[in-house]
Amino acid sequence: GYVAGTPDEYGSGTVYPDSTYPDGSPVPPHTYDYVQYDPVGNDFILLKGALALGPEPQAVAIPHMFNLGTMSWRRGPKHNAAILNSAGCTTWDASRRILWGHSGDDAGGNAFIGFQPDGNNDDGTFGKWGKLQPNKLPGFANHNAMQIDCRGNIIVVAAHQKNALFALDPAMPEIPLKPLAENRTKLSLSPFAALEYAPGHDCFVYYSANYGKDIYAIQPPSGSAWAELVTGTWQWTRLSAMESDFDPIEDAAVATACNINRTHTFGRFRVANFGNIDLAILIRHVDTPVYAMKLA
Repeated sequence: GYVAGTPDEYGSGTVYPDSTYPDGSPVPPHTYDYVQYDPVGNDFILLKGALALGPEPQAVAIPHMFNLGTMSWRRGPKHNAAILNSAGCTTWDASRRILWGHSGDDAGGNAFIGFQPDGNNDDGTFGKWGKLQPNKLPGFANHNAMQIDCRGNIIVVAAHQKNALFALDPAMPEIPLKPLAENRTKLSLSPFAALEYAPGHDCFVYYSANYGKDIYAIQPPSGSAWAELVTGTWQWTRLSAMESDFDPIEDAAVATACNINRTHTFGRFRVANFGNIDLAILIRHVDTPVYAMKLA
């Protein structure tokens, strides 16, 4: 964080037009699910920025990238039309090197858009925006989870207000959202949840703090073409390493000294892949352990 400033460089009412402090680090926005990792560039990427701090932060469509090799920040260009407000979600498309993002509904959120972090610009910024597509989930865009499969063929959105899965085509981002058929054992979806992809299991993985220790697989239908994926039935099943009563949500709630939003997960649940092994990783609070489970 920025710690070298004078008192007038901090706090509510202080405006930062480029969403950065004088040392180049970003003013911290409400991230929700706007953060992803690029393993090739070794970048931690934040799709949006903030113009000011305080209880009502002003979001702005300025990406920020932190390189974990050089331990330095760089900034993307501002998009003057996209409104990437609170409650949005993202996914990293490794095959196209695009960070896809969908805004929430609040404060006029209007965007489904991609950002490519590669390349430098004449104004000292890095990367470029794709074409702005309108809000594809009007009225139910808040606090959803979004993830792409490892081949880059389909983006799945878990929309809790509709209690349903929807698909976006990353090859044709202009086409409408497509509802997906699910089996009868489907889970009741929650806000603030996480959706990941497990390469070793070749499935999507859904996790909500409302379900404690239980993690769920969402298996796509046979085939890899868009037409096959959006016409077949998606299968829900429970994943676990072994039967256990240990609940990381309860454990962290007891251990933390922080005030907590118990149901919130967002991007603090991830799946790490090691060959055929998928490892679920969960972070709850700054003063509690990191929890891990081998998916089986």
